[in-house]
Amino acid sequence: MAFRFQRRVTLFPGLRLNFGKTGVSVSAGIRGASVTAGKRGIYGNVGAPGTGMSYRTRLDNAPAHRRRVQRSQHQVKGNTGLSQAGGSSTQGGHVELKCDARGKLTIYGEGGQPASPALVRHIWANHKKEVQAFLQSELERINDDHSLLLEIHHDTPAPDTPPPAFYAMPFSDPQPNTPDLPSLPDKPTPLAKRWWHALIPPLERRRITENQLQHAKWQQEHARISAVREAQKAEYQQQHDTWQQGKAEHEAVQQQLADAFDDDLRNDPDFMAQVLESELAQLDWPRETHVDFDIEGTLIKLDVDFPTADEFPSREARFNKSGKRLLVKDKSATQQRKEYAQHVHGVVFRLIGVVFATLPAIEHAQIAGYTQAINTATGHEEDEYLIQVKLSRVDWSALNLAQPERIDPIVALEQFELAREMSKTGIFRALDLESV
Repeated sequence: MAFRFQRRVTLFPGLRLNFGKTGVSVSAGIRGASVTAGKRGIYGNVGAPGTGMSYRTRLDNAPAHRRRVQRSQHQVKGNTGLSQAGGSSTQGGHVELKCDARGKLTIYGEGGQPASPALVRHIWANHKKEVQAFLQSELERINDDHSLLLEIHHDTPAPDTPPPAFYAMPFSDPQPNTPDLPSLPDKPTPLAKRWWHALIPPLERRRITENQLQHAKWQQEHARISAVREAQKAEYQQQHDTWQQGKAEHEAVQQQLADAFDDDLRNDPDFMAQVLESELAQLDWPRETHVDFDIEGTLIKLDVDFPTADEFPSREARFNKSGKRLLVKDKSATQQRKEYAQHVHGVVFRLIGVVFATLPAIEHAQIAGYTQAINTATGHEEDEYLIQVKLSRVDWSALNLAQPERIDPIVALEQFELAREMSKTGIFRALDLESV
């Protein structure tokens, strides 16, 4: 049932920190395409290999996504570097903070043993802010993954997201440097005629001869250096002409690509597929997810391999009344099913938005989603389709995509041609797409 289409893209979870002159940023993705979150927001920077194309997509709609980025940038570690006190004296040291599976906070001393009550009181009295920051980071670690899964449709591209636009690659060859020409020699100052030169003819002849020799020597050196200068100028001019010709040829090629880009994006299925692969591959995703697709004229067909329900978080956390520990509770089976259904519909919703924002020529989309389940008759794991949606770009444009957080993806997809058998508590029954 899976691999029905020719192209497959894997959406990967995870973030990595980048350190640069403008500060810390967080990115995720593959070579040639990445998501970058810096002080100016979160963007998708897409470069389809071999196309000379690059464009940017704003992706920081989801509050949970922004918190995830901030937490990655400002990690609060369990080793806090707090001062350790013992008895009536205080000495330098470190303590370690840990939360157990139920959210109970334990403070450990340097020896790895639970801290004494006196040390615990000292830590809370003098370092309350740091301890609460650690608890907050633990709460976000548990709950933000939950939020990313449920609010994945919040990162659906807005209606004003520009389609891919050609990015001209700059001419990389450096312009030749102007030569450092040698200086021409100064013209010699002739020996002046004095009164005694008129009285003593040999001295006058010597003066004239010396001036003639100096002038001849200057003329020879001037001619030599002038020839060197002319040779350097000619060589520079040749290098500059070659550089200008290379630059003009590069710009002509880039202009040809620019002229053909929009046409290719609208009419060349292979180019459209390559661009969509780059766009999909750079998305930051909370769970590894596979997407297969084919483009048939103005129709795109996609298959999405959803994570299984047992990969979803089964716990949620909140502070207790005193703010000194977390209360972590297990979710009910019904809640987990409902959250999984929310994620399934949110994934489909976001992918529809990405497709329509990336490929302006696509007018109709058909997206089917499946997961893996055990066939109790054979004992083997098999692919099982859960949902299929068919819609047009016109249908999609009717939604308020400027505020996707106001949209319930489960209800939204019901407005379109939807095949799905799901109970009110999120129980899916497998679809037979051949009969749909």
